[in-house]
Amino acid sequence: MNLAPRALLLAALAVVLAIAGMWSGEPLLRLVWVLPLGLLIAGLVREALLRHRDPPRVTLNLPGRLYLGRPQQVPLHFVHDGARALWLEYAPAAPAALRPLGGPRRLQLLPGVVIEDALELLPRRLGEHAWPPLPARRLGRFGLAWWSLSLPVSAHCRVAPDTWRVAIRRVLGTTRGLRARRVAGAGSELRQLRAYAPGDPLSRIDWKTTARAGELITREFSEDQHLDVLIALDAGRLSRIGAGELDRLGLFANVAARFAEAAVLRDDRVGLLAWSDAPMVACAPDRGARAVLRLRECLASLVPRSAESDPVATAVAARRLLRHRGLVVLLTDLEDAALHPLLARAVRLLSPPHLALVAGIQSPETATLARRAAQNEHEAWVALAAQEHEARVQRQAALLRRLGAPVVLAPEATIESAVLDAYESLRRRRRI
Repeated sequence: MNLAPRALLLAALAVVLAIAGMWSGEPLLRLVWVLPLGLLIAGLVREALLRHRDPPRVTLNLPGRLYLGRPQQVPLHFVHDGARALWLEYAPAAPAALRPLGGPRRLQLLPGVVIEDALELLPRRLGEHAWPPLPARRLGRFGLAWWSLSLPVSAHCRVAPDTWRVAIRRVLGTTRGLRARRVAGAGSELRQLRAYAPGDPLSRIDWKTTARAGELITREFSEDQHLDVLIALDAGRLSRIGAGELDRLGLFANVAARFAEAAVLRDDRVGLLAWSDAPMVACAPDRGARAVLRLRECLASLVPRSAESDPVATAVAARRLLRHRGLVVLLTDLEDAALHPLLARAVRLLSPPHLALVAGIQSPETATLARRAAQNEHEAWVALAAQEHEARVQRQAALLRRLGAPVVLAPEATIESAVLDAYESLRRRRRI
């Protein structure tokens, strides 16, 4: 319970009357202060007895799925079935997986009228989450006090990786970057016309060109050599580190989902391998929308583990999943010095026959500290430590490149486009 201004006014009036009565010396005036105080106590007792009558009802119209890192407006509806208007204050509570929704809000609820209040939700963690009750308080019938209550909300939200940017950012390029091969009778695109060779199927003879040329001409087809792509996502202890509005696991999950949709546009087979100290989730590479949907379902159930990551065990699992030469995209932390020798061993295990693409987040805060002019001795030591940290990361990236693994280091705002650009470049240069 919290006293409202009206109750404080009555209490102040009682105090003033009591002081005035004491100064006046009149016996009757000495008891006048009892009247406002009695009204206040009686009103508070009456409000306390009525505070649980006709509580407001709350409904939250959530969509079937919320997308990680994407702000979304959701209506919150209040209904009051009482006979009088009601003032209500509530704190817009949300599951821990969503960004806090700000301070308390005040509404006036009219009898039988649905009042809508919009909430802006920003999911920051994958999975399915129950909505907590809303802490609230209502103004009493006489406006003397605010009475606390809890408004239950029967709602669950499911947070999935976001893919809305894929429609805008697609892997560009033409068939010039694809590797073509001759396949007798199983081609998908006309490559060239050539003279007939003994053994060519009759179905591949171009009879119109043969009639014009006066000799047998055979159609030769080319077929794209599609790839197996395995996205290996680090869900270990360091994936809890913040990356903008999300943690690194959430950021990597969004990158993996968007990368998968970009890969199937090239008709590549795409799979997923989530790992920490051991492989957690494994999806064998598959083609088309089925692969993307299965990968998204696996990502939606991921939670970080409080364990040290082991990329070597992940490399062994990746070799079991990939039947042919493919691309393994390792989304991990390149800033942890303890992972450096393990990442090098993992790259050696994967290549050959596979090509490992290692991608990590480059902290903009560390870069700022390394380049900021020091004003005192403490800041100088901080700058030196930041420079040493950056140099260690660059040495690790150089080592991985010498082992044949392309390395992508970018801030969280551009890591997605950097990984997709590297994938496109590898396809265009026929590295995979």
